[in-house]
Amino acid sequence: MINKAMKKIYSILLISIITIAILSICFYFYQKKATNGTIMLIEFEKIEGVLNWERELDSKGIGALVKVQDNVLKEYPDVFKRLANKGYEIAGGYDSEPFWDMPYEKQYQYMKESQEFIYSITGKKMKVFGSKYFAYDENTLKVADALGIEYILARGTQGVKAVIYAPEEYKVKIISVSNIVFEDMGSGSLCDYSLWARGADASDFQKVINENLSKNADNLILVSHAYLGGTRIEWWNVYLNALNSGKVAWTSFDSWISKVKTSSMPNKDIPINKEVKYVVPTPAKAIEDFEPIPNLDKLLEEEEFCPVCY
Repeated sequence: MINKAMKKIYSILLISIITIAILSICFYFYQKKATNGTIMLIEFEKIEGVLNWERELDSKGIGALVKVQDNVLKEYPDVFKRLANKGYEIAGGYDSEPFWDMPYEKQYQYMKESQEFIYSITGKKMKVFGSKYFAYDENTLKVADALGIEYILARGTQGVKAVIYAPEEYKVKIISVSNIVFEDMGSGSLCDYSLWARGADASDFQKVINENLSKNADNLILVSHAYLGGTRIEWWNVYLNALNSGKVAWTSFDSWISKVKTSSMPNKDIPINKEVKYVVPTPAKAIEDFEPIPNLDKLLEEEEFCPVCY
């Protein structure tokens, strides 16, 4: 017969095993629900917002996908070389017009020029390219394969869920970014500019962020036009709330890519989003009228940025 001491030991062991099993199950579902997220920075004009984002992301060891216009790259090449050396992915682009229905020869010229330009600044291969509005067509895919470009940026097709499509006929992959609808203003990327351009303010942006983070999408890309979200307090605070929410496992672009399950299918079956309803911005308030983050103009003089953070 089992004495009382042995029964007590068995009971403790049973309780321990059950507790470990419950904790393991909880941990599994928590990990499963954690959204795989990365940041994309866009810039047309200045550098202060990018530097502010760099400082914040470095402190968290996150990194980002960075897509800026050529004029910004030309003016601050050392900044983008530094970012590339730290693991930030510097994307190429052509921002004068979208690539929808553009002839192959023109697309080849623009993409090759961008590829060479990015390499001249960073010393690294350009992996990612996006035209205006993240537009692409089959010619874009053909050119990407010819130039060895790995990813093309595309407008979102599955709501807040970012998706990577792999057209079976090509080697290049298509990154369909997070896309959200705001009231009757149409859809756009999950970003500050997209809402600002349609008349929304930072409080609207916060509501949109809260709503979409709660959906627990498998993957998302949170975008910031750095001259807005990276320089104005109201908008910046929304991003800080998102970064610190605990609902997203924020990571570098390369790490993010590695965790996304690619959807492989014939190119004709890959959905394309061509909706652009805010070609001419109609904001309720000019960017300059939002309160700026103090002392951003001094960031170029500082040397406190982490040299290698991850």
